[in-house]
Amino acid sequence: MILLIVSTLIMSAITGGMVSNEGRFFWGLAGQILHGSLTIVCFGLVAVAFWRFGWKIGMIDLILIFIAGNVGLSLCGNLMRK
Repeated sequence: MILLIVSTLIMSAITGGMVSNEGRFFWGLAGQILHGSLTIVCFGLVAVAFWRFGWKIGMIDLILIFIAGNVGLSLCGNLMRK
């Protein structure tokens, strides 16, 4: 259970960081495909959490995805501005 939640957190933080990159690769077609794939993997892991551990753990995992995505977006956005 811990591995599932941690892997979801890491994937969503990477996804949030990709969005905030003001750059070259992630705004192109390959970056969009990579971003979409990571997002699908994140929500697939949430679906596994719902299926395997029930709705309480699944909701915690879903909320943590949004939190980690926003933290990744904020941190990478602030690092890029400096």
